[in-house]
Amino acid sequence: MKKLIFVLIAALGMSCTSYAQMTEKELKKATKVAQKQVKEAKNEFERDDVQDKRGAKRLIDQAMKNSLNENYDQTWLVAADIYQHFYYQENTKSYTQAYDTVGMYKLLTDWYRFAMIADSLQQIPNAKGKTSDEARKKHAGEIHRTMGDLIRGGIFYFNDHQDYNKAYEMFDAYFTVANHPMVKDIVEEDSNFIKNKPIFSYYPALAAYNLEKWENVLKYAEVATADEEVGETATEMLCDAYGNLQDTVSWLETLKKGLVKYPTAQYYYGKLLNYYNLKNDMTELENFVNEMVQIDPEKAYNYYVLGYIAQQNKDYDAAIKQYETAIEKDEALSDAYFNLGLCIMFQASDYMDSKSNLDYRSKAYKDAVKEQKNFYKKALPYFLKYRELEASATDKWAIPLQTIYYQLDMSKELNEIEARMKEKGLL
Repeated sequence: MKKLIFVLIAALGMSCTSYAQMTEKELKKATKVAQKQVKEAKNEFERDDVQDKRGAKRLIDQAMKNSLNENYDQTWLVAADIYQHFYYQENTKSYTQAYDTVGMYKLLTDWYRFAMIADSLQQIPNAKGKTSDEARKKHAGEIHRTMGDLIRGGIFYFNDHQDYNKAYEMFDAYFTVANHPMVKDIVEEDSNFIKNKPIFSYYPALAAYNLEKWENVLKYAEVATADEEVGETATEMLCDAYGNLQDTVSWLETLKKGLVKYPTAQYYYGKLLNYYNLKNDMTELENFVNEMVQIDPEKAYNYYVLGYIAQQNKDYDAAIKQYETAIEKDEALSDAYFNLGLCIMFQASDYMDSKSNLDYRSKAYKDAVKEQKNFYKKALPYFLKYRELEASATDKWAIPLQTIYYQLDMSKELNEIEARMKEKGLL
């Protein structure tokens, strides 16, 4: 992904080819002429009698195109001064009149970029072994004060334009700036930056998530998990990123951490269940859930999962006990009612299978049918409770209720349920 990276020569695509054949004297003269362009731009910008600074901007833009100025620190320092001016000018407009939002944020990032190029050049020791803090003294404080505008810019591109690439660039630039030696020391002492770092990290993670650029999600989502408001979502994004990158070890580790931190969330259990189902190995999951029970014995979903595992193993008695415990812990856990009802219906089926050798005309067979009905009577309240809790899930509760009503000769209820099924296209 394209990033806002603060580099020197390569950033502007300059070439020195045209000067390759010059003698040392000619090159020295040409360099002097090139640097004069910078001085002219600076003088024009600093003129008190000229309010319109567009002339200075044209001059410095031209000077920056000259490859002989690429390692001249003043080129970038003057450019930073001028672009800072125009950014503030455009920003001021935003409070009272129409303004160029895209252009404003371009001015902002260019200002930062030029200031940091200047600083990088000034940190290179000269022939006397000395460096300069000129750029830092002029711009570090203002960059630190305004760098939050990069976040606002990212939100602008994300919300107003759904331009996730540009949004990511702006959010990513915020942290690139924060980590630059020019302002890093100031930022690290900024309590507001420290406080907001998790939520601000969430923004580039979310933009990258929308772009399905999983490496960039990983770059920021981990920090974002520390935020109280979005931490759970950030953890889920982190899981999805590891999953898409096929890093199964990190994916499982993050899922389990998420489950411990957000015990009421079903996202993590859902992923784990699918994973172990595909592996056809519930033992590891069962061991983990038993550990979770020790950590949080009141969490209903732990018992639901243990019930599900027992159900998959066709140990319906054990499954029913776990589901009953889950319901005791959380009366609104709808899937526990549904699966409990299913287990009883499975028991009914297994019971009749065990009587398959009986003559259907015999008393023993008729007694078996009566006993089967008892299973259905026992299962019915659980499906009715599920229907109450999940009224819109007709496709899920209609078929088992239809079966029970048929087996119990409940014609009125059967007609009602079948009419509902026809309405929903299920019959």
